Amino acid sequence: MKEYVVHHVVDSEKELESLKQFLRVNNLPADDISLNNNLFLVFYNTHEALVGSGGLEFYNDLALLRSLAVSQELRGQQLGKEIVNQLLQEAAQRGIREVYLLTQTASYFFRKLGFEIVAREHVPESIRKSSEFAQVCPAAAEVLKLKL
Repeated sequence: MKEYVVHHVVDSEKELESLKQFLRVNNLPADDISLNNNLFLVFYNTHEALVGSGGLEFYNDLALLRSLAVSQELRGQQLGKEIVNQLLQEAAQRGIREVYLLTQTASYFFRKLGFEIVAREHVPESIRKSSEFAQVCPAAAEVLKLKL
């Protein structure tokens, strides 16, 4: 049975630090994320424990989806899909036309949601210059794109 979760926009440095700790526990990069021109959602269970997260970095009419994590006990219950759907709705409302992401482990998950693998050389320069693309994720990470 799916546990009830509620989402919240990260809007303070204290919440950002909590998100960073959650990402580290889930083996995702966290040190380079900030609230500046970004949107991060966090998802809490009924016990007010952080159980999921996801974010968008905005680059004009493009976005980079990152920091998607679901706590171990809730994996397989569609929370990851729900988080991505919430982020894509936010992107669409902001006039984003393409969403990119990098992954080493979740390519199949994102392809089921409509993302397509794209060659690194076909990624717009603004996305390639992001810290996640340029410094954080290894060159072996797959790049995926979704047109909105």
